[in-house]
Amino acid sequence: MNEYILLIGGWTLYFALHSVLAMDSVKSKFPPRVFRLFYVLISTGGLLGLLFYNGSINSLKYFVSDGPIRYVSLMLTTLGVMIIQSSFRQYSFKGFVGLGEEKKELRTDGVLQFVRHPILAGLILVTIGFFFFIPNLPTLISCACILLYIPIGIFLEEKKLIAIYGDQYLDYKKRVPAIVPEKLFQKATKN
Repeated sequence: MNEYILLIGGWTLYFALHSVLAMDSVKSKFPPRVFRLFYVLISTGGLLGLLFYNGSINSLKYFVSDGPIRYVSLMLTTLGVMIIQSSFRQYSFKGFVGLGEEKKELRTDGVLQFVRHPILAGLILVTIGFFFFIPNLPTLISCACILLYIPIGIFLEEKKLIAIYGDQYLDYKKRVPAIVPEKLFQKATKN
């Protein structure tokens, strides 16, 4: 039981640190490139540490994840990774990790014409695929923590984007959904 409390505490600390480090008041105290690289290293290291800890907790599986369920988990994860990868076509990957300049203009093309937060949309699919791949209590806790934080992350990110882009972002927000690509579903149902 203590390992589950520690896992929940780890995710809570991870997301709290993630949110604090994303604040402009914290970012402004450091050179942008140095901060961004530090931020990515902390985020990646924390995520890998939590996933490693998740995997080290022994727990019975809720169901057998072989056969069709394994394929579903791999398909969801692959689709999520593809969406995340397509997101980086809209952003500068070097800028994102702190090795180059970040683009300053509001991008609304590519995958961003369907959803405002494609990285998070992909993360949701990866998270669900992760649970189907390892359907046990530690993975369920980790996935629940991730999925519960996503709306908070969206709120905090959009607050920042509205402050930067103002009415331009508000208009974009009215036209394009946050996570679920409604335009794709509308096209599919019309055919």
